[in-house]
Amino acid sequence: MIRHFVIVSAAVLSLVTAGWPELPQAPSSASSTKTPSPPVTVTDHDNGNDIDLGSNEALIVKLTSNPSTGYQWTVVGDPSPLKLQKATYRKNAKSSQAIGAPGVQVFQFGASSAGIANLNFAYRRSWEYNLPPAKTFSVRVNVR
Repeated sequence: MIRHFVIVSAAVLSLVTAGWPELPQAPSSASSTKTPSPPVTVTDHDNGNDIDLGSNEALIVKLTSNPSTGYQWTVVGDPSPLKLQKATYRKNAKSSQAIGAPGVQVFQFGASSAGIANLNFAYRRSWEYNLPPAKTFSVRVNVR
């Protein structure tokens, strides 16, 4: 009896669903939005250069740093139309176990609008605010 009920239920279900119109599907998010471009990356070697950046691209700045000495990179001034999204520090893979070994400070910027940004960094100790920075880094970024 149970077997008969299962067979009849399956037959009714298949008849009912066969008559239903196909439900509309929402467009996939991949086809309706642009995929972001890979980020533009600059390093110590790009100091003083001009950089072109698309409005949907991110800018990554990687600067050699050694915070165990008290020094660290900081953004100087207003980087508009760029906006700082994230700042991190990464140890070098080769010397990650060595105490006091240098690493890389990584700054991620996004563009809030088109324009030209003078992006400036200073490498200094926070308590030595009255002394000039040990190093500086700057790039001019043209956001299209």
